[in-house]
Amino acid sequence: MTDARRLLLQAQVAFWVCVALCFAFAGGGLGDNHGFSVYGGNWSTIAPWAVGIAAASFLILRAARALEPQDHELAWWLRVNVVLLLSVLFTPDTVDRIFYEAHVVASVALFLFQAVVGLWLVRRRPGTVILQLYVAQIGGGVVAGLSQLQWIGLLSPGIFVFQVAFGALLVLSVASQQRAPAYPRQLPVPRRSDG
Repeated sequence: MTDARRLLLQAQVAFWVCVALCFAFAGGGLGDNHGFSVYGGNWSTIAPWAVGIAAASFLILRAARALEPQDHELAWWLRVNVVLLLSVLFTPDTVDRIFYEAHVVASVALFLFQAVVGLWLVRRRPGTVILQLYVAQIGGGVVAGLSQLQWIGLLSPGIFVFQVAFGALLVLSVASQQRAPAYPRQLPVPRRSDG
């Protein structure tokens, strides 16, 4: 499981380093209530944006392969996550109205899927830190959702909090799984005294 945890952490680092490069190349570019996907429609940032998503997807798939023998369910969830992540990449929202609508559908599907997976991880590995990460994830999702509806203008901060919390939730869930014993320890059976 150590390999899976390391690969999931590397996926997060690869993605966010590429987003930081996009931010530097575009001089921000996140105004007007844009999400990070705006980098997929800008010629100066499309390469690092695509590399970030591709690298994260590759590393997540490797983590899924490493998890497969011990945790088939989480491995499957990770693979579905990659499909949805790539659907966001391949529907740049700046091409035309159809691509914009497809991008919104892909993004909403990704967020809803990750919210469900986050809840599944909380129920599976309850703990204070895991629960706090999930609350942060959902809080970021609410901010992003309200921003997508144009009620507030904080789409990028909401997405950032949601995605960082979800990434940390995955990494810590795999780490806690590694520390959990494979079989519950049996308590010693008290001996009956004859007398």
